Amino acid sequence: MSVSSPAEAAEPQRSLPATESGLSKNSIGVTGIVFFVVAAAAPLTVVIALYPLIIGSGNGIGIAGAFLAIAIVLLVFSVGYVAMSRHVTNAGAFYAYVTLGLGRSPGLGAASLAVFGYNAIQLGLYGGIGYYAHDLVKDWAGIDVPWWLYSFLAMLICLVLGVNRIHSGARVLGALLTLETAVIIVLNVAILFNSDTPVGKFSFQPFAPSTIFAGAVGVALMFAHASFIGFEGTAIYGEEARDPKRTVPRATYISVIFMGVFYAITSWLIVNALGVDNAVTVAKEQSGNLVFAVSDHVLPAVLTGVIHILIITSMFAALLTFHNNVARYLFSLARQGALPAFLGRTHVKRQSPHIACVVQTIMVGVVVAVFAVARLDPYTTLFSWMTGIGAVAIILLQFVASIAIFVFFRRNNLDKRVWNTVIAPLLGMAGLAPILYFALSQVDVLLGTGGWLATLLVGLVFASLLGGIAWGLVLRKARPRAYSRLLSDVGQ
Repeated sequence: MSVSSPAEAAEPQRSLPATESGLSKNSIGVTGIVFFVVAAAAPLTVVIALYPLIIGSGNGIGIAGAFLAIAIVLLVFSVGYVAMSRHVTNAGAFYAYVTLGLGRSPGLGAASLAVFGYNAIQLGLYGGIGYYAHDLVKDWAGIDVPWWLYSFLAMLICLVLGVNRIHSGARVLGALLTLETAVIIVLNVAILFNSDTPVGKFSFQPFAPSTIFAGAVGVALMFAHASFIGFEGTAIYGEEARDPKRTVPRATYISVIFMGVFYAITSWLIVNALGVDNAVTVAKEQSGNLVFAVSDHVLPAVLTGVIHILIITSMFAALLTFHNNVARYLFSLARQGALPAFLGRTHVKRQSPHIACVVQTIMVGVVVAVFAVARLDPYTTLFSWMTGIGAVAIILLQFVASIAIFVFFRRNNLDKRVWNTVIAPLLGMAGLAPILYFALSQVDVLLGTGGWLATLLVGLVFASLLGGIAWGLVLRKARPRAYSRLLSDVGQ
């Protein structure tokens, strides 16, 4: 971070050698960061897996408007977020922001919540990639091996790319993201020319306020918000970015605007391809095969087959991003003494947080192994439960960060722009609050399960937040010097 008080700066500090504690500088630009954060959202996975849920169980044909509404909320949130990024450059992102705004213990709570949320989503994606890869190989090659073998293979590849310098992963993500974006664009163009509904008769009703806020709008907003998760990762790469004070803001706005417009246009076209009067019924009938059914109708069968393949690469791209996100949180915490020091070391040659990469791979590997040994279904349990509860965690994290950003700028005179530091953070809180409410009150729909299990999973979200805060209080009493370094100037 780049902000510390004189008293805190005067505290004795134990730092690692520069070759072991610094991430690779000037190694990634705006385009690379955009690739990372948009890949984390996994656009093709959103289109295939979440569109049917929003149309069938949410606000129906108002899906396109729901995406625009969420994009507006997140853009407003981003104003304060990027204003903070101009003064704080740290691989911990939310952790750094909440620490400076609300204090060291709440900051550790935010870090714990971030690690939990990103790991949960990562775990869900390992279940998803195992499920889809198993079915694809079985159907096309007749080879039937356990789903978890594909999950562990993806885990190994993520580790190799994560340990290498960050631009290696950026190149892979760039290629994968380009492919999945291209296939969605091809589908969109095909709908315009080959659907049963002529373009001149396409309805704009999906954008009408009365349509957007119809039906189970809470479900729609929850899933629409989940489709953007990962955009906040722009600040995580601030230490490795070229000119972070410009790169991070630009990458953040580009990512949110791109995803909002892309999701809205694609969902609007799909609804019109189905017919505004039939879309909800068809979505409920086809469920997860909805987009494949549309593709079969407007595209040659071979291209639908390509989509089956690319959903796997889409999930892998998201996995690689969340792997990098979690590793950098562990690295940032360890570098300041909140976690064992060895996690805060970087590779001498590659300058990547290689030990944190290995540790967080082991963390998710153990959980995947538990699900495999218990013979639980990778899609209906690991994917549904973990991605759902991870989404709840990130919504809560963004809400806490909005409060911290507002408080931070009230405590200093670093930025006197009223819109950026007062109005936008307050509007961000106001926009995120109802989304958080819907996520908690309708968590059974979000997770696909209820009862004690839903209560347990939600409990883990708050336990991760409160556990981090409690650890901060323990650290303050047991290791005051380590506690004082939580606001020290590191990573610059």
